Amino acid sequence: MRKIYEKGRSNILANNAMVATSQPLSSQEALDILKIGGNAVDAAIAASAVLSVVEPGSTGIGGDCFAIVKMENNEPVSFNGSGINPKNANLNFFKKNKIDQIGLLSPHSVTIPGAVDAWYTMHKKFGKLNFEQLFKTAEIYARDGFPVHEIEAYHWEKNEEKLRRNKITRKEFLINDKAPKFASKYKNAKLANTLKTIGQKGAKGFYEGSIANDMVKSLNRLGGTHTEEDFYNQKTIISDTLISNYKESYIHQCPPNGPGVIVHLMMKLLEKFDWKNVFSLDIQRFHIQAEVTKVCFELKEAILGDPNFSNFDFEQLLSEKNINKMINKISLDKVYNSKKTYVTSHPETVYLTVVDNDLNAVSFINSICHAFGSGICSENSGVLFQNRGVNFRLEEGHPNCIESNKRPLHTIIPGLLTNKQNQTVMSYGVMGGQYQPIGQSHVLQNIFEFEMSMQEAINTQRAFALNGKLKIEKSFSENLIKGLSNLGHDIQIEEDGIGGGQGIIIDRKEGILIAGSDPRKDGLAIGY
Repeated sequence: MRKIYEKGRSNILANNAMVATSQPLSSQEALDILKIGGNAVDAAIAASAVLSVVEPGSTGIGGDCFAIVKMENNEPVSFNGSGINPKNANLNFFKKNKIDQIGLLSPHSVTIPGAVDAWYTMHKKFGKLNFEQLFKTAEIYARDGFPVHEIEAYHWEKNEEKLRRNKITRKEFLINDKAPKFASKYKNAKLANTLKTIGQKGAKGFYEGSIANDMVKSLNRLGGTHTEEDFYNQKTIISDTLISNYKESYIHQCPPNGPGVIVHLMMKLLEKFDWKNVFSLDIQRFHIQAEVTKVCFELKEAILGDPNFSNFDFEQLLSEKNINKMINKISLDKVYNSKKTYVTSHPETVYLTVVDNDLNAVSFINSICHAFGSGICSENSGVLFQNRGVNFRLEEGHPNCIESNKRPLHTIIPGLLTNKQNQTVMSYGVMGGQYQPIGQSHVLQNIFEFEMSMQEAINTQRAFALNGKLKIEKSFSENLIKGLSNLGHDIQIEEDGIGGGQGIIIDRKEGILIAGSDPRKDGLAIGY
């Protein structure tokens, strides 16, 4: 438990059900859905629909979704709602047009939005309430307006110039050419109409007909190669999770094209070190984690991509031989330098989790990639498009090379832990682009190695080795910074916090739910 005299949030406890999202209005909607008889899947979809309105800088129906659904008596199921690349935007197209880089604001960065199909697919398989019911509150917030919260207002203002570059986006997402201020109201009537159609018609209402036609025309006017056929061909991948053991639990992750496998890999490496005499804020703790990050990301950027286009051997990756080979690159008294760790993109996202009164659990993540995605908005339907295509590489032969109908290497990963009886122990996730595998391993270590509570594990200071720098939060002590510098780390102090996160622990012995929500966001954990 945290010391009472220290600033911070308390853990949230409940007997029946629990939700944790990055926005209070979203958390409240999830709780309301649970109280009228919806299950965890219904609540998660409704919460994400609200987030697509009230947190447009991080998520939306123009983006992607991954989820792990664990119904109490069933195996966990992975839902991959990442979008495909347009058929006509292959490597030859970029070569022919002498394009050597996918710009963050380019229509070529826009992959087909996968979230809506994922929501609909999840609901068809596990939902209880009418699908339309899950969009009513989101529609109201979009049509009548919602109060803009602090963190969202901050990021909205930071991205004013980006939002001005597209005339439709400028009109829809700025008020008098300025970002909405904290505690002001913002509305998007066009998005409200689109949400209403999705609720009434399901995924078909988004991927076919007038909305799809509007999205295609809006992108084509800017030079995009998108077609209505591309939208029609978007389908969610349902599969088993990737599983590895960790202490007395089992870690579950979605298979690639997400990097969830890196969490498995990081935890296998971290387990090789002795943590008995190491404290959570020791120099050695952050040094080891940085070095583990580097060797894992070196592998990630070299071998991972859409498995439909390249081979991927999970068992070989986690083999003792490979783990030992990676461990040999790590030293306790100096840094490992690898140019191969340079990643293509470092976006943002939202994460939420729900556990209902039957102990069904949903670990759910939704994103439009960079802040406000591509900055491109559809003309008549209010859809702000993601720019997930920037994660592709324009390198022939690379597993993550851009191709027709291919999914790019992703960043967003939901996490889930089960016990030996195949019961959910914890549903959790960490936001923050490329930081997510590190963030998940950080949280797992905080709880299982350093005996922290859920909220403490999320609160604790963070560091992130990326592209030759060790990014750290301002809360690091001078001694910690000095010690890491002396080891050879190139320190970069982040003005903002690193990432965000939510988590719910199921204490089956006491019959209670324990949740935390990251103070780095506007979020809220709440239960009943």
